[in-house]
Amino acid sequence: MECRRTRKLVGFALVAATVAAVSIPARSQEAVAIPGTLVTLTPPPGFSVKGRGLDNGAGSTITISERAADAYAELATTFSSAKNLTTAYAAQGVTIRAVRQINVPAGPVLFAAGTQSFRGRNTSRYFALLKGDKTVLISFDLADRSFSEADAETLLRSVSLGRVATVEEQLAQLAFTFDVVEPFRVANIIDRNTVTLEAGPDDQPASSRPAVVIGRGQSQAVMGDEARVAVELLKNTAGFREATITAEGPVTFAGGPGYAVTAVVDDRTVVQYLRIVPGGAYLRLLGRGPSAVMQGAEATIAAIADSVEPK
Repeated sequence: MECRRTRKLVGFALVAATVAAVSIPARSQEAVAIPGTLVTLTPPPGFSVKGRGLDNGAGSTITISERAADAYAELATTFSSAKNLTTAYAAQGVTIRAVRQINVPAGPVLFAAGTQSFRGRNTSRYFALLKGDKTVLISFDLADRSFSEADAETLLRSVSLGRVATVEEQLAQLAFTFDVVEPFRVANIIDRNTVTLEAGPDDQPASSRPAVVIGRGQSQAVMGDEARVAVELLKNTAGFREATITAEGPVTFAGGPGYAVTAVVDDRTVVQYLRIVPGGAYLRLLGRGPSAVMQGAEATIAAIADSVEPK
């Protein structure tokens, strides 16, 4: 169990540390939202927003990592002592000297202070674990030794945590509308472009249940070229490159002329609807699952496809 917690914590921090993005200048004493997170904070002097965190351009970074809310209890166990946390980061040469709790407006924070000696580089390291709609880890990697624990606390007192948008709010942000037809339900929403629907009991393997993915993608194709693009997209879909097309033809989809393709590979069936829309984009619905299951789901998938409309 301890090894699993260690791997999760270190992986948690490393993912955020490797996010690359264009720097967004931020003046000190002004709260800024960290892109892709629920965190808003006031950067210390000299730091600006970069990716999912802050950078001072001189080797010091402050990174924000987020995981599901239920990850907090396990990570808090690792923060229960300096020894546990030192073990978690041993591979990175981190030594934690103290762990304590501080209270800030965002709530109680588990705060750890230490140092790191790794590949000839010596830095001060602070870690802060916060609980909200998501579990938040703030990691300080400071080449500037003048940045103190008090400075880190000042930043933490500026933190505010947003809330996770409801499913309804996320659906409202999509670039298209559609109807959820039972037994399908919303399983996942990615940005403004993709939604996944699933049917069947959650305790069954996903591979044994039908799924529908509706998405908006960019394309250089022109309207009227749906037949060619539909086949190309289907053949480039993971698991269906060698699929045999069993039916295809023009349909009305997403409020205009589209194209539908049905294909089979081994014991799996895929049904795809496509329409190229103005602005160099397309709307696509892809239903897939075991052939035996898809036979009973195709009518429902067709009803969902009939409801798709671009905004």
